[in-house]
Amino acid sequence: MNSVFRRNVLPQTILSFLPLTLFFPVGIIYTGILLFLFSLLCSGDFRTKWLTVKASPLFWPILGLSAITCCAAIFLERSQDYFWSGFVHYQIYIILLFFISVGSGDWQRRAVTVFFVGALYAATLYYLNLLQILPKIEIFANYLVYRGNKSILLAILLAIAAGWMLYEMTSLADRRWLWLRVAAFLYVVIALLFLAKSRTASLIFVLLCLLFFLKYFTMSWRSVIWMLGFVLLLAIAWISASDLRLRVIGTINDINAFSQGQQISDDGIRLEMYSVTTKMIAEKPWTGHGIATWPSQYQKHAKGLLSEKTRTPHNDYLFYAAEIGLIGLAALLWIWLTQLIIAWKMGGAHGMWLGMLGVAIMVGGMFNAILRDAVFGMPFMILLAIPLAGVTRNHVRTV
Repeated sequence: MNSVFRRNVLPQTILSFLPLTLFFPVGIIYTGILLFLFSLLCSGDFRTKWLTVKASPLFWPILGLSAITCCAAIFLERSQDYFWSGFVHYQIYIILLFFISVGSGDWQRRAVTVFFVGALYAATLYYLNLLQILPKIEIFANYLVYRGNKSILLAILLAIAAGWMLYEMTSLADRRWLWLRVAAFLYVVIALLFLAKSRTASLIFVLLCLLFFLKYFTMSWRSVIWMLGFVLLLAIAWISASDLRLRVIGTINDINAFSQGQQISDDGIRLEMYSVTTKMIAEKPWTGHGIATWPSQYQKHAKGLLSEKTRTPHNDYLFYAAEIGLIGLAALLWIWLTQLIIAWKMGGAHGMWLGMLGVAIMVGGMFNAILRDAVFGMPFMILLAIPLAGVTRNHVRTV
């Protein structure tokens, strides 16, 4: 039997193919995760897995957040309808611990390759839809029309894949294949900027590129060419992608209108949600109102407003502060900042992968419920496992 299908390494094999499922409907993602958990249960050697998890530099930050949410569940107000689903969403980083329990190995590089294949697949579907030849079946539904968070997720995944591809291009040892990497990068980026039409994803892509250039830019002709090419690509996208340009301009106009107390558009409704949520936080800044209480509390504070029936503030920072207080938000930031510190100390490919994921999560959390909505959260846990598997506190200290 092929070595990758042996019982003790099967979890690694399944995990390496999960990045491909991210570009398919949510049901396929969860099927893959259940297969992984089942294979993990059957693989045995649980003591080694426990020691691997315990040695992770994210172990204590994740347990810290879970402990705070458990205290909130016991001592704070509970939602009558959504408490348990809300509580489970706060434990999403626990899933990451299961993923990294498999340890490091060749599966990590394979997972990156699979992720790139998934990004090329998604970009191809966007192009086929542009040509109006994409079959109108459910498996392609998220590429045919805008469908909320799943469509935003697909765009963010393309942005992350493009960032990783950029690093892979510049670190390629065999320059004979550079043209193929450049073509794949442009293939994904054009689909992201012109067809996916997500402001959040476009911003994330720009920031990931800036992160890369800040870390690796040198005063060489090659670096200058890369930088000029990046600026030229953004300029072309700004001029040509009319939908994206209009949405960005509309956002700026909404910010100006809201600051002056004027009427805002439907796209600018988040500013209203941010303002009301800030007032909710001010009432109970340290402890928050309780798990899954944001919808009911928001309705009380937003009576008569356009956003009255909204279920999240589309901002993880405000959401955590409103429900589990500044203490809970501090626990979340402990995890997120630890990710960036690990990335900086690791360096190399794994450090860049993790750094870009950290930036994507923290920026995405400003405009979407990245962790509160499992549509975003689970894919990020799968991708985080790639650079974090095998990393220990001792390893980070000695780097």
